[in-house]
Amino acid sequence: MASHELKTPVTSLKALVQILLMMFENEGHFAAADMLTKMHKQVDKLSRLITDLLDATKVNTGQMHLHYDKESFDFNELVKEVLDEMQRTMPTHKIEQHFSDTKIVTGDRGRIGQVITNLITNAIKYSPGANRIIVSTTYENNQIKCCVQDFGIGIPASEHPKLFTRFFRVTNAETNTYPGLGLGLYISNEIIKRHSGTIDYKSEEGKGSTFCFSLPTS
Repeated sequence: MASHELKTPVTSLKALVQILLMMFENEGHFAAADMLTKMHKQVDKLSRLITDLLDATKVNTGQMHLHYDKESFDFNELVKEVLDEMQRTMPTHKIEQHFSDTKIVTGDRGRIGQVITNLITNAIKYSPGANRIIVSTTYENNQIKCCVQDFGIGIPASEHPKLFTRFFRVTNAETNTYPGLGLGLYISNEIIKRHSGTIDYKSEEGKGSTFCFSLPTS
């Protein structure tokens, strides 16, 4: 209930920021427009945090399946759509794309896009010293796989078993520089499981991480 109540004013705030941004750009007030652009990004972050809290509650109460919309869609087309948007909003890292032949997947397009977004966001957030990540798709044995590789801080082996638990965040000397609630991987794992898929990873402290998920094809 609290999450729903929070989403209403945030949605209104986002709309007002967008209107003001267009007004200032049209009138040539570029310094003010730049500040509003930064404000818009922060509102987006707040919106994602609220969505994560709401989704985590749905998972715990067994309600998440009620909010799935099934459709058949081109997998690589969805991945590319997400990457193009993420590249615009996160210019600090070049997103390299390596795609195999595409396949048709049946499921909730928005939810699967949410997983891709989360993996890319994490890859960029936890690799502040790098300037690129790699996103790839492969197809084998009637499964299409999407992998996101970063060259960042990596995850200590001792913390691997806790990766997909609620509110888990990597413990590191610089952890306090990485915002978040520790819900993204937990929610992503639930989404992929409910699509009859799997999610896995490779990570080494100081060398980076690769997170992948696989889905059955139509």
